[in-house]
Amino acid sequence: MDFYRLTELLQEKLLLELPPVALAFADEPPPGVTVMGKESPSFCTFWRWGERSTFYAKADQHLGCLIGGMVSGFPMTQEQLGEVQGLLEEMCSDESVPLDNVEDVPRVNKQSKGILYGPLWQFPSDPDLVIFWASMFQAAILQDVTQPLVWKGNSQGAYFGRPACGVLAVAMNTQQNSYSLGCVGMRAYTQIPGELGLIAIPGSKLQALMDALSGIDDPKAKIQAYQDKVRAAQEAQAQQNR
Repeated sequence: MDFYRLTELLQEKLLLELPPVALAFADEPPPGVTVMGKESPSFCTFWRWGERSTFYAKADQHLGCLIGGMVSGFPMTQEQLGEVQGLLEEMCSDESVPLDNVEDVPRVNKQSKGILYGPLWQFPSDPDLVIFWASMFQAAILQDVTQPLVWKGNSQGAYFGRPACGVLAVAMNTQQNSYSLGCVGMRAYTQIPGELGLIAIPGSKLQALMDALSGIDDPKAKIQAYQDKVRAAQEAQAQQNR
């Protein structure tokens, strides 16, 4: 598959501001790929590094953020899982926020000894996932031209929040495109602006994505059409409330 062309289409047709990143869960890096020499402070930090270069990070290098390490599907001790539960309770310390439990957090069901990261356009192997940052309008276009984002049959709803990395596991395990609104930790570690969410695309859906994007003639007009539709709905609702 032509990952360079797919990257071009994502930037041209969805008007992405930041480059898409590919991930492959693997036991070892491909020949010539740099092996990360340090632990990352978070799973999502690896995503930003993957915008600029291709590298392989071992399982234990993902444990700087225990929640991210767990979501990645890497083995954890009972003590580490206990720490994760404590972190989840801290995230839900506000009584108005439902408490999350360790068993409720999605985990990648593919076992590996590490993850290969890198810019999609030059990725050296078939990715398990491609992730990128998109606005709600860009996500709406993606939903319109490809399969719908996950919601039917999904007890957690169409959109995911904390932890943001959980959406990668959802996409992997369901083989469906999925969208996360993000979480406070993700915003702090990545410095991604609040108007952008995280989209995860399974590798099995990349050809369909390329075909769908190729059929978009005028992306700016399509985004404007969504904006007009939303504005019209808001005005109609305001009229009803008068």
